[in-house]
Amino acid sequence: MKTYQLKTRQICFFFLAFTVVNKLFTLPSLTTSLAKEDLWISSLINLTLDFLTIFALLIVCKRQNLSFLELLEKSFGKMGAKIVIFLYALYFLLKAYMPINEQKSFVELALYINLTTDIYFLPFFALAFFLALKPLKTIGRISDIVWLFTVIGLTLLITLSISNTDFYAVLPIGASGVKKIFSASYVGANWYGEGAYFLFFIGNFKFGKKDGAKILSCYAVGVFIVTAFMIIFYGVFTSIAFRQSFALTEIAKYTTVINNIGRFDYVGILMLLFSNVFALSIPVFFSAKCLDYVFNFNKKWIAPLIVTAILLLTTMYLNEFYATLQKVFSLYLSAFFLIMANVLPLITLFFSRKEKKNEKA
Repeated sequence: MKTYQLKTRQICFFFLAFTVVNKLFTLPSLTTSLAKEDLWISSLINLTLDFLTIFALLIVCKRQNLSFLELLEKSFGKMGAKIVIFLYALYFLLKAYMPINEQKSFVELALYINLTTDIYFLPFFALAFFLALKPLKTIGRISDIVWLFTVIGLTLLITLSISNTDFYAVLPIGASGVKKIFSASYVGANWYGEGAYFLFFIGNFKFGKKDGAKILSCYAVGVFIVTAFMIIFYGVFTSIAFRQSFALTEIAKYTTVINNIGRFDYVGILMLLFSNVFALSIPVFFSAKCLDYVFNFNKKWIAPLIVTAILLLTTMYLNEFYATLQKVFSLYLSAFFLIMANVLPLITLFFSRKEKKNEKA
């Protein structure tokens, strides 16, 4: 009997815990700089694309019980599978870089404004390295716990912010024009792409009759939360929203309650930071697993060490080029992110059809 590393419940919690929190730092201001009051539409485009990708992968789960690696090996052979998986190792490595840097900048500016050393951020890389050593079931167990921190933290921040929100600020809908809306959606591709994660979940959990509806429902809740956050963010800051580099610390600080009792919103912020530490480690985890599959290292710590060391060195020594690199990622690598996170997972649907025909034969 096949042993599964994940449960459907854990995948549902995964989407609630990790696929929301990484979109709440610099992404709102980046999207606003192009789409202005229509930032929520740009975000919804990406979220819908990921929703459709996950829906397609659920069809793959329904058709067969093979993992993505097994599907690739049966379709392209061992060498062809290694080429595709190497691209995913590169994809997850690049996907981790910008969010890690924005988290580092956030901590520097919001929590350690007088601290000039980078040593305080080293424990994150130690955690990412440690997590990358573990099997996939560890991600599921973490999801069982961390989703509570994400939900409580977001509920607190949104509750504190909603009284200062001008919901009419996002009107008229579509005023920025189709070109700017889709441009904002394109440059933010790095912060989305949950279909790539789910691609590596297929075949690793027992797919039941109603599991597809459960997973899509939980992801839909995440879609609603992110869209609501984007609307509230613009409703609070309106025309100066693009200047708010870190939406998380800014969105609730003008609330009357905070003015009376202090920065109570930091409770929610710290909860989301806790969740985000694991969210940032997940692409490191998958990059290391992909790299280990391609090169088949004789020690399980080699691949995690390579991935973590690359991210550590680039984060510490390319910090002064952060703005330039952000522009490069947004303008020139977004197509790569979309292909790896949405196009290739959708193509997997055809692999599974071929496999089903072979099984019938």
